[in-house]
Amino acid sequence: MSANKPLSSVQPVNAWVDAVFVLSVKGSDFRIRHIEAELAKKGIAFSFMFEHDAVELTDEMLAATFGPSNMKRAHKSLVLKNIQVWKDSVARGYQRVLVFEDDAVLNDDFIAGFDTAMQAAVKLPPGWLVFLGGLDTKVPDSYFLAPGPLVELAIPTAEGCVHDRLAMERRLTWLESNQIILSVDHLMVHIDAAMGSHQYWLRQPIVEQGSVTGIFDSLLDAGRQKHSRTFNVLRNRWNKFRRRRLREWQVKLKSLVR
Repeated sequence: MSANKPLSSVQPVNAWVDAVFVLSVKGSDFRIRHIEAELAKKGIAFSFMFEHDAVELTDEMLAATFGPSNMKRAHKSLVLKNIQVWKDSVARGYQRVLVFEDDAVLNDDFIAGFDTAMQAAVKLPPGWLVFLGGLDTKVPDSYFLAPGPLVELAIPTAEGCVHDRLAMERRLTWLESNQIILSVDHLMVHIDAAMGSHQYWLRQPIVEQGSVTGIFDSLLDAGRQKHSRTFNVLRNRWNKFRRRRLREWQVKLKSLVR
């Protein structure tokens, strides 16, 4: 697919979007150095979103924005960082923005894959999100039979996403009259469905989470925090094999024998 494109025909990442944001925490030196190196390798210009670190959140701010839930302060911080990106982007008149979490790992063919994704996305009706990750996530059989490059499907995580202006505006409108009780990925799924926006995956993901592949320990996922980094690395590799390679082979074989 995209990896076979001649480089001369591929636009750089920043040509497709008005801005690239990385959600991070001041003082997270290892993660900051990691994402700086990842994006530098692809020639991607970006800005950090450091606002709303967990230690800076006041009880008054949290009470005004969040309803009762079991979310930790760190989860709420990540929600607020995303919301700040949407607010800043709409205020500045941006039409499309790319947002990474600071543990994102970009695949070797990221630039060509991103070019393919955006060529398809700009033909969609306004009001969309394109998810760039999900390589180890379980997906329905229809995913493997879709022609691509985009498949309409709700996001499971948010390590790398492109948002168009209308989708961000709709979320901000929803937030004017609703409190938040969901983590950011579930929140975006809920709001986008309620407001008529559509979410899409790349048929061939081009971003992974460093906290899943083993580069970092997870800061937010309680399930991964219970296990060692080695266990999480091996589980990630097994999930990618059984949920993608093996499952794709099974689904396509089944479709051929019908």
